[in-house]
Amino acid sequence: MTQAEIIQALTEAIDRGDYRYGDRLPTTRELADRFSSSQQTVASALTVMSSMGMVQVQRGWGSKVIAGRPGKIRLGTYLSANREVATGTTAWARENGEGAQEGPTQVSQTVTTEADADTGIPVGTKVVERTRTRFDADGAPSQHKRTLVTVDAATLAPDGWSGLPPMMRPGDVIPPGGMSIAKWLGMGVERIIYDICTAPASAVAAAALTVPEGTPCLRIVSRGIKADGEVAYATVTTAPLRSSISLEIRDGEGPV
Repeated sequence: MTQAEIIQALTEAIDRGDYRYGDRLPTTRELADRFSSSQQTVASALTVMSSMGMVQVQRGWGSKVIAGRPGKIRLGTYLSANREVATGTTAWARENGEGAQEGPTQVSQTVTTEADADTGIPVGTKVVERTRTRFDADGAPSQHKRTLVTVDAATLAPDGWSGLPPMMRPGDVIPPGGMSIAKWLGMGVERIIYDICTAPASAVAAAALTVPEGTPCLRIVSRGIKADGEVAYATVTTAPLRSSISLEIRDGEGPV
């Protein structure tokens, strides 16, 4: 088999679940025998897969799978199965297998830098940063999500709320009655814009996804835009290149 055929065969094996996240692959010699190829060709194929963030190759130790099955990323506004809680997490968990879960949200305050330029939030703006990682049913990290909320938007709270504003508290923020978080808090967001590209994973995202820093990944930036064009919040999702993206558009949806 050629290098490309070996990559395809191993990728399909990972997709089927023959090799799961964290599993050790057969040795180069064993793979060469299996694929009727040379060890050099197999090693080259594994090097390519390593650069894609699918396997980790260590000299004298072998190769380990560091990618899960292809993840699904849905863009749009969603309601949970009971139609009560507006959340994209519900749709994601439902489509990525039983056991898929989202890690705890960590909250901190920071200032935007040049690295955040594509969020549309001006450099030097004080923001509340909310980060979390999603894991598929096999426990493989499949998405790293980083949300930046301007301080003005992050300090909003619904009528009757007491204590720290919702966006400044750690953990999940769950709005009532099928409302989006932005609408619940009165951020004045009128539209959401998505930009999708490939980009090297940042150090933080790479660590969360357990891939080498700089590994090419999908970078999805969603921005909540107010009537005056100001960005109230932006979410940067970093995901393996093998993830699939879909978009749902609904008629009659009001302001988010």
